[in-house]
Amino acid sequence: MHTAGPVDWNMRVTSRKIRWPGQLIQRLDKVAADLNVLLLVFAVGLATLDFTFLVTQKVIDRLPQVTRLSQDIDTPTPSPAPSPQK
Repeated sequence: MHTAGPVDWNMRVTSRKIRWPGQLIQRLDKVAADLNVLLLVFAVGLATLDFTFLVTQKVIDRLPQVTRLSQDIDTPTPSPAPSPQK
């Protein structure tokens, strides 16, 4: 039962460690730096998408108008049934 003693003591020591505000701020700063990189990647991606949309809209506006022609075809009249051959 002596093996449980050192384990309990080690757990108590680690739970007594207090994170000082300086350590907490350093950690938050590191997380914020990583998050800033991710946000920058998203911003560049959205800017590229916006620019692509703008360019395609300008290209579409400069294309000539499409004229659609519809042919006026008379509906075919049904042909008379063939006469029976004799």
